[in-house]
Amino acid sequence: MLDGDGLDGDAFGDSWARFCALERTAGPSVGAIDDWRRGRERYAVWALRLRAPAVVTRMAAVAERLGASIVRVRPDDAHVTAWVCGFPAAIATFDDDVTDGILAAQRAAVAGRAAPRLLIGAPNAFATCAFLEVHDPHGDLAALRSALAVPGAKEVRFARYQPHVTVGRFDASGPAAPIARAIGALRADVGAPHPVGDGRLELIELDARAPDRLTTVWPR
Repeated sequence: MLDGDGLDGDAFGDSWARFCALERTAGPSVGAIDDWRRGRERYAVWALRLRAPAVVTRMAAVAERLGASIVRVRPDDAHVTAWVCGFPAAIATFDDDVTDGILAAQRAAVAGRAAPRLLIGAPNAFATCAFLEVHDPHGDLAALRSALAVPGAKEVRFARYQPHVTVGRFDASGPAAPIARAIGALRADVGAPHPVGDGRLELIELDARAPDRLTTVWPR
């Protein structure tokens, strides 16, 4: 089965199997942020801000179960990343820079679009974070991503796109098995996916020196 975003319906199952096979989670390594930002301070992403109480409640349940093993995402920052732009720049210098002109073209391409209809599903985990699965049964998120793919745009991506709501990142490397057991118990009792149709599309900038800080730059 394919989700509307073109992902195989088993993709999240594959992610879960990979996490369960890990020995340790992957926290940030020393100096990784400085090596990544190369002196730059702003990093841009397109994201759907989520306000649905049921989503916040589901995030909180996972975060409570995992406790101090994660750095929690604040409820006000709950979101689904739609497109990773890169570091804004008047002229691109590095391969992960995005020009102001491309960002302007993306803003024009998505202005006035209706909010995607999504389903927020079970808890899961990558090596770096715990998250909630996001499904795109109507293809709305896929259509949004197509609109953001304006001429010249190149998404900064190191793995296949897999929409999700991050619950919290692993602040340090540690044994994965206890986390897998905790999330596995929640997966067994999560209930049906929760429909969400009011996500607000925003262009967000992260402070590259402290990426947990999110600021909306469009719309204002």
